[in-house]
Amino acid sequence: MLISLTVSFSCTDLTEEVYSEFSSDKFYQNEEQVVAAMAPAYASLLRLIDGRGILIHEEQTTDILVGVTREYGGWYDGGHSQKFHEHTWTSETGYINNFWVHAYDWVNQANRLIFQFDQLPDMDEDLKAAFKAELSILRAFGYYNLLNSFGNVPIVDRFDVEPGFIPANNPNFDAGRMEVFNFIEKEIQDNISNLNPEVNSATYGRFNKWVALALGVKLYMNAEVWTGTSRWDDAIALADEIIDSGLFHLEADYFANFSVTNENSKENIFAIPFDQALTGGNMSNWVYVMHHHFSSQPTVGAPRGGNNGTAAVPTHVRSFDINDVRLKGWNFGPQYVLGTNTQVNQSFVRTIPLNFTIDYSDPLSGAEEGIIYDYRNAPEGAGARPAKFEINYAAGTQAANDLPVYRLADILLLKAEALLRKNGGVATQEAVDLVNQVRSRAFGDPNTHLLTVSSLTLESLLQERAWELYYEGHRRNDLIRFGKFAQGDWEWYDRSGHGNHRNYFPIPQVQINTNPNLIQNPGY
Repeated sequence: MLISLTVSFSCTDLTEEVYSEFSSDKFYQNEEQVVAAMAPAYASLLRLIDGRGILIHEEQTTDILVGVTREYGGWYDGGHSQKFHEHTWTSETGYINNFWVHAYDWVNQANRLIFQFDQLPDMDEDLKAAFKAELSILRAFGYYNLLNSFGNVPIVDRFDVEPGFIPANNPNFDAGRMEVFNFIEKEIQDNISNLNPEVNSATYGRFNKWVALALGVKLYMNAEVWTGTSRWDDAIALADEIIDSGLFHLEADYFANFSVTNENSKENIFAIPFDQALTGGNMSNWVYVMHHHFSSQPTVGAPRGGNNGTAAVPTHVRSFDINDVRLKGWNFGPQYVLGTNTQVNQSFVRTIPLNFTIDYSDPLSGAEEGIIYDYRNAPEGAGARPAKFEINYAAGTQAANDLPVYRLADILLLKAEALLRKNGGVATQEAVDLVNQVRSRAFGDPNTHLLTVSSLTLESLLQERAWELYYEGHRRNDLIRFGKFAQGDWEWYDRSGHGNHRNYFPIPQVQINTNPNLIQNPGY
């Protein structure tokens, strides 16, 4: 009070100078300022790779990865991880709500910024159009993920909603799912011409023209599942734009796409950037923490041990040709101190040398006679561990690998699939050549292990996608499109009696409790 009185009586100029707000004639006038304003929207994408987000939804529900409960009880996690692999989740199963919340956060962040830009009359119109288009594709990306996971969700495309507004989904599941599909398609079509076509450091990790096209390819590839009408030609047309641009190339080294310096990859069309100092530890979960053992710290030079959670489904690892370089993306066998011949020990249940076994068998033959070992009761070292992303903490305590969302290899395989499907499942030479571009990189002699018109089938193509794209968040979507998800017959759990409603998740019960306008998905 004394300070305010002193100021009041000693000053004759009472003009207020505001430090906490920006007026429209001082802000959002150049690209650097707008990019800074958009940072929260892009920061929300970092949650995509949370260990309980897309990793559980798209990988642990499939024939590639499983959340493992160990024999000492670790990662029982209330049974939630087991339910994802068994397809016995309910609307109250943990982690389903996480993904709903994160995806709608992407949508809401985009809506907020679009609204704010529209309120600025002095903002350069070309700049406004470009960044509104970019945010619209971010919003479309959010809805793509919601469509993929939940199907029929409310569409909210504005920030300035009426007071008391409560969003609702369509009472008809199929009609609602088609509405979401059409919304995403329109977002891409309406904004593609205003998106940046450049591929450089300024557009890296952002929704530019090529990311929108890749999103469109993924959308059209799943059109038959989501709308009942196939759109193979549309998928091929957008894939051709990406391929024919000449801007993207398959890396000679498969693992260059997942290294700590993978921002240099010419294959990654869209990657979410991570930095050791700026983006926290989420990427460490994906790269190392979620799956490696407590004793793995000295074996990979990490700043801490892993959580000993997720591991590979054995049949996936055993399906690789022994000469396929992509098999090296799974860590199995004895675990040695990095750069030495000294094997580390596991010591939680038994103090024995740590060995990651492909099969979930007892490491000491006959030691626990009569006990069944599987993903619900696994020895400490059971299961191959993901090692596709380079584990290198030399410069800090967090993983610096960027997360590839769309790669050229994926687009090539999707175009080949579309060609097969529009040809009644019969391969054409063009489709074979596309698959062989990807496949030849995986073998030391690129002229071996090539497919032919007679050997390339939809079944072999689905398998190729498993070998090429494992642990990147595509598998559940692929299996659904190929009709092999809801009643999948992979290891350990019989899904033959499950209904097709398992191809999508239930709307989280907590969301329905909060919003009575939401209608639960069929079958739940």
